[in-house]
Amino acid sequence: MTADIFNHLWQSTMFAAVVAFLCFACRRNRAQLRYGLWFVASAKFLVPFAVLTAAGGLLEWQQAPAPVASVMTSPVIRELNEPFAEMSLGASALAATSPDAGWIVPSLVALWMCGFAAIAIKRVSGWRRIRAAIRISAPWDATTPMPSGIEIRTAPTVLEPGVVGLWKPVILLPAGIDSYLTERQLAAVMAHEVCHARRRDSLTAAVHMLVEALFWFHPMVWWIGARLVAEREQACDEHVVAETAEPVAYAEGIVTICRRYVEAPLMNVAGVGGADVKARIDAILASRIGLNLTPAKRLVLLTAAVVSLVIPIVTGAIDAAALAAGQLPGALPAGPPVDPETRFDVVSIKPFDASGGPMRISMTPGRYDVAGMPLQLVLGQAFMVPLDRIIGLPDWITTARYTIAAKVPDGPAPPARAMAVMLVNLLKDRFKLATHRETRELPVYNLVFARNDKRFGPAFTETSTECRAAIAARLDEVRRGGPVPTAPASSNCPSALINPGIASFKGVEMAVIATILTQSVGRPVIDKTGLTSAYDFTLKWTPEQGSATPGPFGLPPDALGGLPGAPRPPADPDAPNLFTAVQEQLGLKLEAGRGPVDVIVIDRLEKPRLD
Repeated sequence: MTADIFNHLWQSTMFAAVVAFLCFACRRNRAQLRYGLWFVASAKFLVPFAVLTAAGGLLEWQQAPAPVASVMTSPVIRELNEPFAEMSLGASALAATSPDAGWIVPSLVALWMCGFAAIAIKRVSGWRRIRAAIRISAPWDATTPMPSGIEIRTAPTVLEPGVVGLWKPVILLPAGIDSYLTERQLAAVMAHEVCHARRRDSLTAAVHMLVEALFWFHPMVWWIGARLVAEREQACDEHVVAETAEPVAYAEGIVTICRRYVEAPLMNVAGVGGADVKARIDAILASRIGLNLTPAKRLVLLTAAVVSLVIPIVTGAIDAAALAAGQLPGALPAGPPVDPETRFDVVSIKPFDASGGPMRISMTPGRYDVAGMPLQLVLGQAFMVPLDRIIGLPDWITTARYTIAAKVPDGPAPPARAMAVMLVNLLKDRFKLATHRETRELPVYNLVFARNDKRFGPAFTETSTECRAAIAARLDEVRRGGPVPTAPASSNCPSALINPGIASFKGVEMAVIATILTQSVGRPVIDKTGLTSAYDFTLKWTPEQGSATPGPFGLPPDALGGLPGAPRPPADPDAPNLFTAVQEQLGLKLEAGRGPVDVIVIDRLEKPRLD
């Protein structure tokens, strides 16, 4: 959560900086344009980009164009958008770092609440003064023609003319205003207030007041507020000068009102006396009106608006498509396309009979068999995700046990990915499975270098050039839809050994290492090393009691693309715990944090119809 807050503040600040540049570029154009830009910068503080990213994740984009995907998923873009992704300032993390640091987060929260309360009390006090003035006000009996459709009232209070009301603006005037303003001056001042009412400036001002209350600690918010007031008044000034052609009378009216109500309390309304009065008078007397936008500036503003919306939406869509295709970190390498309607040829589901043999689950060429194993394992193999990323399982899933026998259609043995598709369809057909994918903020471990110089540990090396070339040739053949080449037994490339307390791999990417660690630490491990090659490693540790055997998604070793297995020696009883082993043997470390994790949410799962 802390990282999300800091990322949101960073994104909003950068967005406001871009808006400031655009406003500077449009400094000679109409003030209402700049006001709109500053208001968007203010509203951005209320709308995290994460909302747009989540919306993008709902789009069905099976495959993004390669140039777009490479840009959107590049480390530079990710780091620029979320520089605090690895930050964790939770109370538990601080307490683990220093026993005396647990007070920091509660103190920061208390400080924010005090600031929020102070701003809220000030705003409520101003709102009550306005309500009191409205209660004692009366309809204005105008002696000069006034615009229709806008209510005008007068109040016997010491306040300058202003617009009140969010949904139905009302112009509130001090009683007797027509006694000290000439008819021309009054007409110009009223034109100013009508402009505020028609622009709904009271509503947009209220939105920014909310931003100020929530983000009172951010200096950019207060600067945006000052710019909103200045541009708001200048926009109405330009309107009055253009519509009435009475700059002298208008300037005299403003000066008269400011002199008479110089000691009036701040009422938090859009009025005639806001912003820098001297600068406004100079602009009014000079009849300065901003220029219209040129086609080039229109194009720049349109591009900026589209990019601001498209980048987070496209990022979410690409991530969702990558998750569906199994191409996110920790997923299996993409292979040839698999028909989503691929199904087993024969499926039998019966109640599990414990007298018929031990519990087991096996995936052999041409067959898939389950005997009494929890159905969660079948779901994990079907969706190729760790079991802790499957949310919303029904209660009966822990007690109901079945014997499942499934046979694939005749022909060559299907790859692991095709078996996963067939498992999903089996669950849909016989268990009425319905799911959807979500991205949730969950505890994670970030896999990073333990040393500043990024030196590898003694048990962690880059795979040889020959092995990397052989792996690349195998993957290229798989992508082209051909049979998986069998590596010579003497090459030992690639190879895999997985056992409780021991993991030894040769020729694997960092995503595989992160996946193996995920199975043992109980939460997702996200690779933050930036390493992109293939690597060899041997990791030995003492498993905690009840910990899971490391293995990608609970799948057999051949799911890694045909990596041959090896005999499994027992764990070393003198080995360190997993966290220490990762640091000492691999030169890496696991840092606790929170981050976006893609999960499978079960919408429906019923007991099957038995054979």
